[in-house]
Amino acid sequence: MKIQAISSWQNGQEKLGTEFNLRIINDNLLDSASFYYNICSEEVSHIATNIIAPPSILTTILDGVETETEVAEVTENVKIITTYAQQLVDGNLSISGQDYQDWGKASDINLWAYEWAAAKLNLVLV
Repeated sequence: MKIQAISSWQNGQEKLGTEFNLRIINDNLLDSASFYYNICSEEVSHIATNIIAPPSILTTILDGVETETEVAEVTENVKIITTYAQQLVDGNLSISGQDYQDWGKASDINLWAYEWAAAKLNLVLV
């Protein structure tokens, strides 16, 4: 789940965590459960592929003056791929008591769990 970026110092560099993952690791189905969470950075890779478009004439008008410019053929199309680059933070959270009961009554228990965990960790879901 996307979160508002948080800063983490990793290997001498500042990294921004924007992906929040949450998994249940134990639930006694009565009154308590445990979650594992991690926060990851994202890395954006740009992969260029070739697309050929014929040369053309570009007409621009600036302050009432029309200018024609020959434009060379276009040969680049950029595809953006986002991957999870690095785990920055991880840990466990336990839920019990009224929070556990509220979780069980939620209409969307997954969203409720993410919202609960984000609040415990002072994260903002986006």
